[in-house]
Amino acid sequence: MNIEETRNGILKILENKGGNAPMKIIHGYSKLIHQVAHKEFSDVMEGLVNDELVIFDDGAFILTEKGKKLAINL
Repeated sequence: MNIEETRNGILKILENKGGNAPMKIIHGYSKLIHQVAHKEFSDVMEGLVNDELVIFDDGAFILTEKGKKLAINL
């Protein structure tokens, strides 16, 4: 697993889905495309939250303004 590639892919899929998606969708994408296991997914998403690129609210990941700016340029 390439962490940076996975992070960028998640940001881009969130952007493509209008800036938010349920955890189930993002986890499925990560597992299918990037072969990310459950623990790795948690670590990647925690990093995105800590970097203030996404927030987690009511079962969904949402791009922040900072995350949107980054995702547009990927």
